[in-house]
This record gives sequence, C-alpha cells and structure tokens, in this order.
Amino acid sequence: MSGKYTTALVVLIVVFIGGSYIYVINNPIEISIQATIGSTEDSTSSSSTTTTNPTTTSSSTTTSSSSTTTTNPTTTTTSVSVTTTTIEVSEKDDSVSINTNSQENIEIYEGEFTLFDGFEGQNQFNLDGLVNNLPEELRKSVVNNVIFVNGCHSYAATILGRCPFGVWDSAGTFADGSTNSDWKLSVWISNKAFANNRAYNTLLHETSHALSYLTRNCVNPEGENQRKNAQELFGSEELFADALVLYYGGDYVYYRDNVVLQESERTYLDNYIALCCED
Repeated sequence: MSGKYTTALVVLIVVFIGGSYIYVINNPIEISIQATIGSTEDSTSSSSTTTTNPTTTSSSTTTSSSSTTTTNPTTTTTSVSVTTTTIEVSEKDDSVSINTNSQENIEIYEGEFTLFDGFEGQNQFNLDGLVNNLPEELRKSVVNNVIFVNGCHSYAATILGRCPFGVWDSAGTFADGSTNSDWKLSVWISNKAFANNRAYNTLLHETSHALSYLTRNCVNPEGENQRKNAQELFGSEELFADALVLYYGGDYVYYRDNVVLQESERTYLDNYIALCCED
C-alpha cells in the first residue's frame, strides 16, 4: 500500500509542477526596476541640477524652478533648479558665451544715459574705452556729434524680436517708433555684443553708419551727393558701412561677402574721406 501511496504522491507532484509551469508561461511576471541618481530612495528621488537653457534672443535668464514627472518606465519626480546663467549665441551661431552669476566688482555708470529707454550700463565704461580706441581719423569725425550708449535699443528689439548687437539711431527713436528722443545721433552697443566678443566689431560698424550719416550733405565737384554715390557703388548703406569697417582696419563684416577691399574701393574711400570729413 505504501508503494501505491508513494506512486500517487509522485504523480500529484508532477501534475502540480506541470500546471504551474504552464501558468507561468501564459502569465509572465512584470518586474519594475527603479534607478535613481543621487538618492537611495526607492520610489521618489529629489536631486538638484544646474540647467542652462540656450537662447538667441535674451541677454539674461531668470532664476526659476521647474518640476518634471516621469512615468515611463517608472514614476519618478525630479525637481530641477535653474541657476542664473546667461548663454548668448551670435547671429551666425559661431560664438557662444556662458556666464554664471558669480559676483564681480563692477563700476556702475550713473550719468544721463540711465534715463534712456533700453540702457543697460554694465559695459558703459568698457564701451567708452573702445570708443577711445577707434581709429583716430574715424573717432575725430564723429565724437563731437555722436553719443555712445551701452544698451539694448528698445525699438530695434521690438521690430527684430530680439536684442541686436548694435544700432545706429540718427532720429532718437522710442520703443513705439516715435522719434526726437534725447538719444538722437546715438550708437548703441548691447551687453549681448560684449558677451559674444563682438563689441568692437559692432562699434566699428555702427560708427561707420554714423560717419555716413554725418556726411550726408557732402557734394562732389560734379554737384552729386557723395554719400548717395557711395551707397550705389557698394550696393547699399549696410555694404558701405562694411567697406568703411575694412578701410579703418576692421576684419569682421556683417553684410559683405569678403573682407578684402579692392584697390579701386580703397581709392574711392580715400577720396570720400578727404572730401567729406573735416580735419
């Protein structure tokens, strides 16, 4: 009898194991593995991360916090802290400047420009230094008539949708497009230009516009307007300004296809300066 019981027990065990195998095959078990970085908690982790978000239109980012919930494959909530960090990308995407919110001793300008709409000021003294380093002939031609402002020109920023590197404003234009402000005959160089190491190049270009404007009434011996002739010769006012940049020793142009003046172009500009610019 004991042999029959043993045999029956073995058969039952085999049947149970076989049934269990078939059940597992038809009902696979899901295993959830949660991996966290910087925390030993199983279900929810919290970590602090410095995140920089690239932008081409702003000269500063504001400290903020964001919350992101991840549900696939696991439910994990991560709190991300954004530090005050500035990232600037040049118009041609060939220069990037990343500036953290480290403390520096900065000399603050407190003059009349602080009342100008769009004035920034952190680089006003740096800009003054760059103006003093302009080619002497160019500087002397404009310095008594033109003001140089470190700021993001409000009207230009409005029409472009971003802060430009620089602006030449002969009319003194407000943000709404109206004119006759206190910044008539002004060159604006923004903090963005300084952050991208384009401040001097931009200054040279905008000052060339200033020179062009100040010589707008210059007439050659044939009775022709010399500025208009120059714009036609080079192709536009912007290309004329780029040519003046090269003439005065610059090596960065914004609109011209090359950085080499032809001999005929240089001779033309020699004659233009001699005829239209005061000693």
